[in-house]
Amino acid sequence: MSNSAGNAMDAEEQFWRRWGWMLSGVWLLFLIFPILQLLQNPYPSHVRIIGLGLLVIFSFTYLRGFRKYSHHVGQGGTNEPEALLSFLLLAVLVVPAIFFIEVNALGLLPFITSFAAFLLTKRWVIATYAVATALSIGLPIFLGQFSDGLFLIGLNLAMMVVYAVTVAAISRSVASEELRGDYLVMAEQERVARDVHDGIGHSLTALNLKAQLALRLIDAGQIDRARTEVQQLSTLALDALASVRTTVQGLERQDLDAELALLRKVCDDSGLSFTLVGNAEQIELRWRSHTAWIVREALTNVLRHAHAGAVRVTITAVEVTVDDDGDGLREQDTGHGIRGMVERAKQIGATATVGPSPFGGTRLQLIFASSIKEQQ
Repeated sequence: MSNSAGNAMDAEEQFWRRWGWMLSGVWLLFLIFPILQLLQNPYPSHVRIIGLGLLVIFSFTYLRGFRKYSHHVGQGGTNEPEALLSFLLLAVLVVPAIFFIEVNALGLLPFITSFAAFLLTKRWVIATYAVATALSIGLPIFLGQFSDGLFLIGLNLAMMVVYAVTVAAISRSVASEELRGDYLVMAEQERVARDVHDGIGHSLTALNLKAQLALRLIDAGQIDRARTEVQQLSTLALDALASVRTTVQGLERQDLDAELALLRKVCDDSGLSFTLVGNAEQIELRWRSHTAWIVREALTNVLRHAHAGAVRVTITAVEVTVDDDGDGLREQDTGHGIRGMVERAKQIGATATVGPSPFGGTRLQLIFASSIKEQQ
């Protein structure tokens, strides 16, 4: 479970590192204001060239910062020195923009506030928002261009609200995923504890009783009966070992295709006819690992208890059924294996039920959440 969580975190970080710049790239549209100001006003050519060059540096710094640090979005931001230096460079570049293009320099502030809101820590966000608000209102008043800058004033204030709400939503989503991950870990721990208590614990208790009985028979000189008990000890030990393997394998992510192939071989080796209708590709990828575990548990029950001659696994996009022609479900068979399958199904929003099969034995039916919703 910890490896899966670690792999998920690595994949998420790689996604942000590769595509995070797109989160910032959409805001480059706001550069139209300083660019138009430079091109439409009668500035000397060298001023235009320097101004456009500074805008290129500004854009590169902004995009590079998001590309490198966007995996911190929703994680509380970063205080890494290079991220702070990039932010300060963006802030410094606003100064010459104010000198050359005056109130239109406010078109650069959405970049500053978004960089802080998405990538930096809360302390930097509060300070940036305070300065940006003061500058958005104070600069047009100081330059006597309040009416000219009214659109940019409103734009900056509105975008700061948008950034704050967006970051809050992302943070909430990240927290929700972490909580869900914690729940799955706890559910898996409970399953292991239940399997150990109900399965392995029962086997070890039986082993202890058999061993004590064998010792008493040896003391009484009943060697043949003691030999029989020792042979049964060996059988119980093998069952306990199989339970341990099942529990350990349940912790690992299962490949449904590989599991079906392995189960076919096990059935063939045991003289049990195995029929598969459908294939793993019909099931959504996110459900396959749990489905593999449930199908394996169902087949294990058939091999151990059903005295069946044939088993049939049917897979569709909405359900999986495992049928056998064995003895049928008995009251004493409703133990940890069935409870484990029901709990495992709940983890993916599915339902698992066990009942009589039209083939004469037992049927396990796993119905996925999508089919349940369609029926409602």
